[in-house]
Amino acid sequence: AFFAAAERFDAALGEHAGAFLLGGDAPTVADTVFVPYVERMVASLYYYKGYDVRAAHARVDAWFCALERRPSYRAVQGDAHTHAHDLPPQMGGCYATPAA
Repeated sequence: AFFAAAERFDAALGEHAGAFLLGGDAPTVADTVFVPYVERMVASLYYYKGYDVRAAHARVDAWFCALERRPSYRAVQGDAHTHAHDLPPQMGGCYATPAA
């Protein structure tokens, strides 16, 4: 289910010209509302599961790159360490996938 949702999000980012959800050269409220959730997913999936969302989904990576070029976003951007460690208390536990 997650992989299908990630593919749909990646596809949605390609529906309009520009790197942002609704297109254009600047983020909209849609980007602003959605980015904190995606930040947490990206950090936690990499930390706990070794899954690199940005490497696997080029438009998601381009979206983050476009946001990261903006000083206003960098001023409030969450860091991966905090995101990966704030989810267990909020969700009741996150566990690493054992190495195969």
